[in-house]
Amino acid sequence: MSAPAQDFAGMIAAQGPLGELTAHIDTRSPLGPVDRWSPALLSAVRLMLSSKAEIVLFWGPDLCALYNEAYAPTIGDKHPRALGRPAREGWAELWHDLEPLLLSVVKDGETVHAKDRPFYIERAGGRGEQVYFDISYSPVFEMDGSIGGVLCIVNETTRRVEWERQMQAERNRLWTLARDPFLIADEAGVWLSASPAWTDILGWSEDELVGRTSQWMEHPDDFGKTRYEVENLRDGIATQRFENRFRAKDGSYRNFSWTAVPDNGLIYCVARDVTEQRMHAQALAETEAALRQAQKMETLGQLTGGVAHDFNNLLQVVTGNLELLQRRLDGNDKLRRAVDNAMAGAERAAMLTQRLLAFSRRQPLAPERADPNHLVGQTTELLSRTLGATIELETIQAAGAWPIEIDVYQMENVLLNLAVNARDAMPDGGKLTIEVANTHIDALYAAQEEDISPGQYVLICLSDTGHGMDADTLRRAIEPFFTTKEVGRGTGLGLSMVYGFIKQSGGHLRVYSEPGQGTTVKLYLPRSYGEIAANDQLAAPSQTPKGRDGETILVCEDDEKVRAYSVEVLTELGYQVVEAEDGQTALARLDEASPPIDMLFTDVILPGGMTGADIAGEALARHPGLKILFATGYARNAIFHHGRLDPGVELLTKPFTYADLAGKVREILDRDKAQGAT
Repeated sequence: MSAPAQDFAGMIAAQGPLGELTAHIDTRSPLGPVDRWSPALLSAVRLMLSSKAEIVLFWGPDLCALYNEAYAPTIGDKHPRALGRPAREGWAELWHDLEPLLLSVVKDGETVHAKDRPFYIERAGGRGEQVYFDISYSPVFEMDGSIGGVLCIVNETTRRVEWERQMQAERNRLWTLARDPFLIADEAGVWLSASPAWTDILGWSEDELVGRTSQWMEHPDDFGKTRYEVENLRDGIATQRFENRFRAKDGSYRNFSWTAVPDNGLIYCVARDVTEQRMHAQALAETEAALRQAQKMETLGQLTGGVAHDFNNLLQVVTGNLELLQRRLDGNDKLRRAVDNAMAGAERAAMLTQRLLAFSRRQPLAPERADPNHLVGQTTELLSRTLGATIELETIQAAGAWPIEIDVYQMENVLLNLAVNARDAMPDGGKLTIEVANTHIDALYAAQEEDISPGQYVLICLSDTGHGMDADTLRRAIEPFFTTKEVGRGTGLGLSMVYGFIKQSGGHLRVYSEPGQGTTVKLYLPRSYGEIAANDQLAAPSQTPKGRDGETILVCEDDEKVRAYSVEVLTELGYQVVEAEDGQTALARLDEASPPIDMLFTDVILPGGMTGADIAGEALARHPGLKILFATGYARNAIFHHGRLDPGVELLTKPFTYADLAGKVREILDRDKAQGAT
């Protein structure tokens, strides 16, 4: 035996039970006698045999096994049978796990690591169990560069694996009990562990969440503030009440409120799903905003309505006397032009006042059942002339459109107003589409809007291709006096008038617009049930109708100048006229009149505690058959309910003209006489 072999044999002899190694190697192992081993092989075996701290094996060039004393108890009764034998024989039941690792080292010449590799082995005494090893396989190179064997260093990790499994089971149990989602991340924000609550809330599995940051499922608007919080945590600053949004697997976003603390390079985070709270808070904020808007509109309505009432009385005096002056001017063209100009200005002021009343929902309406297709068709004939050649007008009517109950005259004004707005938004030309359709508003939509009931509606939709409005302009579009037009070109009352009229008619208005995308105005009008009556209105008389002998009218008006105008017109028309400035005086004049008075012409709003309706009720009780005509510049609940005239009520809206008063008085007197004759 050579000197290296003798040294090695002596070293082997010092290994106690492993002293048998020499005999096995000399007589049974394909490795051959020890004195024939190469220096690299001897060095590897010396390292293996001298190691006490770890389990060390050596697989020779033919994958025959040598191992140190620390490994002997592990392989049980395989020792010493496995000593020096090929791995395929000594570890036959484990060969399918060992072969790919050993062969890859022999083939590639590179170290291979296997962490927590599971094996089923039989310990000494025949006790079988599942064990785990951290294994490192390293090639042993000969002097010529060939691989003389594989050195395998093994650490058994069974106890650690079992402890980690117990800890994971306990963690899962605690996390399952926890209502709020919990996670552990590293300093870069990479998720290392996530509780099952995340899957319950978002739908993502733990495997989908762990191993990357949350940016992939964050709302893009939250990237910056989340990164800022992660940097603070990296600097040791805890997070409290931080909120962001994560995308769930179904594509929706959930809101989370965070508490996070850093500790030894890790970040521990507890999140609370606050999506429902935020939705409720947003709904409450929107409701409060809608209430504030409604209160503002109501306040503005009361203000504008009150102003309009007084202003209409003033306009009645101005326009009435201008009209009387026009009738008396003869041959003085210069003076007539001046009066005509004054009248034009007064009429424009009257129109603005009417718009104020429309916005405040206090204009007197006389609704009638109408066909929306017919109404839109008639209006578009006028619009085609008003819009000009550069605007293409298209009308889309609905087959079987439901009837609506609407003040037709005011509705025509609404369509004209909206069409003019659309024209102004298309200075270089464009297209305006007016469409009629039946539709239904459900309870969910109605709950989100102000003052609208679910049910069946007729939709009249106007869409233009104009420059559109930005969000701020759209939000203020229906406010009175708000306009984007230059000074002198708009009053800011057009859309507010439309809004007030539609609301007063029981409908709903929505405006959609984006810069460069045009504007769409949707008018929802309640469906009316019943047949549309035939249009049996008489043609307007060619001459102003006059009073007949003996017909007497009582004028009750608190404004002296308005009363004087009415008296003068009725007197000029041939009626006998009696005056009264308040209710008590009017009733006294009725009682003492001889012959009896034919008609009471009274203002609705009067001083002294009696409205025009109160006076009319008392007068009819005392004098059945008395004809009643009201005048007002302001719709009040005395003769209006829900924005509509009470049945059988006749009304003139201030400022009224000479012809308006003449025609209405004659119409009432003649109609009642005709009905009596039949």
